[in-house]
Amino acid sequence: MLPDHILLGIFDQYRGNNKYFTPKMLKPLVHVCRRWRDIIFASPRCLHLRLVCGVRTPVKRLLDVWPAWPIIVRYSPGNKEGEGNVIAALEHHHHISRIAFRELTSRVLGKFMPMMQEPFPTLTDLHLQSIDETRYVLPDAFLGGSAPQLQIFLLNGIAFPALPGLLASATHLSKLRLEKIPDSGYIPPDVMATCLSVLLKLDELAITFQSPRSSPSQTPPPLTHAVLPALTYFTFGGDSRYLENLISRIKAPDLNYLNIWFFMDPIVAVPQLRSFINGAEGLKQLKRAHIALDPWSVRLSLGPPTSLALVTRCDRLDQRVSWIVKLCDALSHLLCNVRYLEIGGGADSPSDPQGGVEFSQWLQLFRPFVTVQGLYVTKKLGPLVAHALQEFTWERETEVLPALRGLFLGSLDQYESVMSVIEPFIATRRLSDRPVVVENWEQDPYQEF
Repeated sequence: MLPDHILLGIFDQYRGNNKYFTPKMLKPLVHVCRRWRDIIFASPRCLHLRLVCGVRTPVKRLLDVWPAWPIIVRYSPGNKEGEGNVIAALEHHHHISRIAFRELTSRVLGKFMPMMQEPFPTLTDLHLQSIDETRYVLPDAFLGGSAPQLQIFLLNGIAFPALPGLLASATHLSKLRLEKIPDSGYIPPDVMATCLSVLLKLDELAITFQSPRSSPSQTPPPLTHAVLPALTYFTFGGDSRYLENLISRIKAPDLNYLNIWFFMDPIVAVPQLRSFINGAEGLKQLKRAHIALDPWSVRLSLGPPTSLALVTRCDRLDQRVSWIVKLCDALSHLLCNVRYLEIGGGADSPSDPQGGVEFSQWLQLFRPFVTVQGLYVTKKLGPLVAHALQEFTWERETEVLPALRGLFLGSLDQYESVMSVIEPFIATRRLSDRPVVVENWEQDPYQEF
């Protein structure tokens, strides 16, 4: 007795968190009665009805049973017979809305590619992932050279030199992930910035390279910038020079998450990154910092929760500390509001617990954190930090961690010996009427003081 529009709303709720309605989900509904079947079949757009074709589902059988709804084509390796099903589905390119090909080899992708050089006018989602060391290069005619309805484009380990031409038509794109870009798919940063400038609906962007060989020479930034008004999420992995060239040409005022990892590079010069972050309101007023000095890498994360993260690869602890010192100095304007600082990691070798780090390097690391009230240090680094703070003198008392009120050293086995080392620092702060509490780190970090 319910009206059609009420039933339609109930059916849509039945879809739950699933993005699409598939035949498997629909069978219990369409078999209830003819009226339910007619309502569902008459509302393919409202209910997001899709046919799903994979290696075990021939598209001909689907079309014989169900109406000509938009088609989702999926592929995963391990079934050569299924490759024929996928090829048959790709022949219906005018009806395909989503393609998800994971763990492709060049052989399989080569089989599919002749069918993917036609226009796909209804394609909204495209995900291609290659696991082959022989990197496949997509032809210029891929998708007929245009993708007017494309909203999500994920390309992993596949070269696509003609990408700029395709993106020029993809003005509805909201998510673009170009991951593990091989050298054969290198696109200069100025060309990439031009491509991005037309993507006014782009919300998520990821650009990562496979190797550091894609390193352009530094060029002066342009006088005008491309504005990405909808961009909130940006991930980059590659050479710092490429990043500097790219972000010198774009602005993202609504950006609230930035994740960057650099190839091993002892030079930390990121003036354009500083300017890029300054233009993003969501990356300001960050009050928590976490420095991870892990084996072979170093990471700076700012939040809460993590809104900005920068990572690079370094072989030794002293290199990691040196890199993070330079980075914190370059981004000191972001650290002026940090109230809680956590430092984790440790030496690479038990025979060298100091890891070759001079105590003066620790003091240089602390210098930008002028508003930190709570310093949390994990077990392995506790003694090193304690000896570094021992180097304080009365004259330098206001230079390093002037606002510190709590020092938390994680799970120290020799707490009393560490306390004897750090006593001069505690006494100096007490005499200057800036007392610091030292405790074992057993409670939740970032507590209020």
